Amino acid sequence: MTQAEWPMARTYLDDVWSTLGGNPSYLDDVHISGEGELQSPYAITDLAAASFATIGAALRELLGESGAAAPTVRVDRRMSASWYYMMGPAVPLAAEKRSAHNFRPFRTADGRLLRVQSGYYVTQRRRLIEALEVGEDHDAMAAVVEKHNSDEIVEYLVSRGVAAAVNRSVDEWRQHPAGRAVAKEPIVGVTVHPSDVTTSWRPLPGRPLAGIKVLDLTRVVAGPTATRFLAACGAEVLRLDAPGSDEAKTPYGGGSLLWLGKRLALLDLKSAEGLAQFRRLLADADVLVHGYRPGGIDEIISEEERRRIKPNLVEVALRAYGWEGPWKMRRGFDTITQWGSGMCDETQAWALADPERRLPLDQMGELVDASIPRHLVASALDVGAGYHMAASAIRGLTRRLTTGAGSTSRLSLARTATMLIEAPRVEASEWMKLPVRERVGERVYWDPNAGPSRRAAMPVELTDNVLYWDRGVEGMGASRPVWSFA
Repeated sequence: MTQAEWPMARTYLDDVWSTLGGNPSYLDDVHISGEGELQSPYAITDLAAASFATIGAALRELLGESGAAAPTVRVDRRMSASWYYMMGPAVPLAAEKRSAHNFRPFRTADGRLLRVQSGYYVTQRRRLIEALEVGEDHDAMAAVVEKHNSDEIVEYLVSRGVAAAVNRSVDEWRQHPAGRAVAKEPIVGVTVHPSDVTTSWRPLPGRPLAGIKVLDLTRVVAGPTATRFLAACGAEVLRLDAPGSDEAKTPYGGGSLLWLGKRLALLDLKSAEGLAQFRRLLADADVLVHGYRPGGIDEIISEEERRRIKPNLVEVALRAYGWEGPWKMRRGFDTITQWGSGMCDETQAWALADPERRLPLDQMGELVDASIPRHLVASALDVGAGYHMAASAIRGLTRRLTTGAGSTSRLSLARTATMLIEAPRVEASEWMKLPVRERVGERVYWDPNAGPSRRAAMPVELTDNVLYWDRGVEGMGASRPVWSFA
């Protein structure tokens, strides 16, 4: 890829690849093409292309370091953008649309807008209701919130386990102690764990992660995005959920496109029997990907014990607000992090500055209210962090292959936000029309909600290596919590 090929995408690629510790020479045969911009002041399209280019470079390095031919990597920028705004769109052969689930913000006493996460997540909704001591009525909640200043109500709700944030400007976020702490962190923080354990595994040209076992303890979007891509590379991905978990109770409990290619099992890690089975699974795993609330997994099984069980484990972890600073233990979601980091305020101001050309849109291209701060047209923090997590796992496997060491890679939604915030703003003569309709793959996958579906074509292509899923979408608990092969 030359410097002339989308310089902002190149900058993103170089930055992430450097923080991953990748060999720069493997970027030489990575190419990006495709015109267009998602409608946003932020360089979302370049971030999308760069994230797929990073994964492609990681696979190229893995194969090259194993002695196989290092494939040429080609990334379609428009397809990358389409996978960002729809998280990898499906084209159902026969299906009804699912209605969106929207949330209204609350006005605080000092005039800011409070955003909370509830919606499909039963536990978050219950905590909010209990904290405000009112019923499930928006007006009653609003009456309570408007009596309190923003900092006061957020601190109170956070102390009760609610994911919440108030809107602020980008400059306010830059000056906030949490924003300053996040900005100092690497995009991916990597800790290497030397190990004497050896492995006979080698990547298979054509199906590079065949034989790799990935233990998936992720939630919502970012982590599932990462593990879905690892499955597309041939890895066996086993996702574990607690019986009766929030995600099992959502409309997606019967099957989500984010679960494509994975096996889904129920296992209570808080029970003695469940934890014992988890230890057995971990002993045979190559990769562990998790995104529980900060500290959640360590309360179940400490990092030290995880390393004792599997010294050369490749571990990838996600938080909302980074790993240092005053908000490191806060719960968060993409929408909440956008709201609290100033991205929504700036997106609103950007749209209102040129309303004829910069219409406020949602992910399906529908007009939305511009009188309040607006979220990005894509879940860029979730999806960006997710693909960087996938690249981190692949780089960890390369490190293990060449040195024998295990590793822990730490990422956050807020650090992904900083990548967009600190990049030059975007202007385009013409914006992509939403929803983006691009090339569709030939393979048909089963989805319990949509029926037989085709996926949009992969945004990244590697010579002689086809990325696809070995299985369709299955419902929560459809598989047993065991590995399918020894």
